[in-house]
Amino acid sequence: MEHLADQRVDPGILNYIDEAVLKDAVRPSYIFEGVRGSGRLATALYAAKALLCTDRKDTAKPCNRCHSCSLMESGNHPDCIIVTREETDKEIKVDTIRDGIVDDIGIKPYYGGKKIYIIPDAELMNESASNALLKTLEEPPEYAVIILIASGRELLLPTIRSRCMTVSFRSEPRFITDDEELNRVLDGIGVILSSGQGMDISGVLDLSRSISKDHAKDIRDILDTMEYSCRNALLLKSGMDLTEEGDPVYIEKMSGSSYERLELILSAIKTAREDIRLNVSKDAVMDSLLLHIYHSR
Repeated sequence: MEHLADQRVDPGILNYIDEAVLKDAVRPSYIFEGVRGSGRLATALYAAKALLCTDRKDTAKPCNRCHSCSLMESGNHPDCIIVTREETDKEIKVDTIRDGIVDDIGIKPYYGGKKIYIIPDAELMNESASNALLKTLEEPPEYAVIILIASGRELLLPTIRSRCMTVSFRSEPRFITDDEELNRVLDGIGVILSSGQGMDISGVLDLSRSISKDHAKDIRDILDTMEYSCRNALLLKSGMDLTEEGDPVYIEKMSGSSYERLELILSAIKTAREDIRLNVSKDAVMDSLLLHIYHSR
């Protein structure tokens, strides 16, 4: 079981979870959005553990002593179902959603309390899987709680988003590295994200090739870092001082961009993620993404 102690989760999110559990005000469905490493799954498991604990008394915290808590720790609680795709599948198929949720949710909890369903990488659901889940989200049983974990809520169908409460997670960028070449790549991305000044089209394309050829295995993490930076810039622009120690210095400069430009960057990153998932050439994906951002100045 993933533990919160190993994650950096916004205390405000944990306070919200605790209050909802304590007041029995947990919503039937949530979207936990954020980049990898932001504690989404660990928080979902913590919420499940608290909801399933049989000895919480007057606190929201799980007791960590009862049989239910022991089952959660071992990953064998029958009322906490994690719905994952097959390792060989690039998407979550309709049969996975049917077997994991649709056909199971009518069975009442084994321990008489809640029944929690967690879907990691929910943005990978194909259209059929999304539509199958939608029917369940419309009228879930009162004991069910469904948590979708996604990189961004915008990657899910609007009809699914409208039926879920979104909780947004933040995390410091994944790349804190001593790799000088990778740091140069990240510095170049920072230049493009913040203004593009000091870099021409040729420099943008050189940077794209460096990423797709020399750092292909890091592309998803690079996209995570770009998205994190853009979302933090939006928060700063709205007046919230939420940057953390270790944040890229260009985030503050990005906050001087228009809302339209920052939203455009997020949209371009979303498209790049989808293209990567569909095995579009990494050269083409990075060329399109970086040039799109460069021309948005």
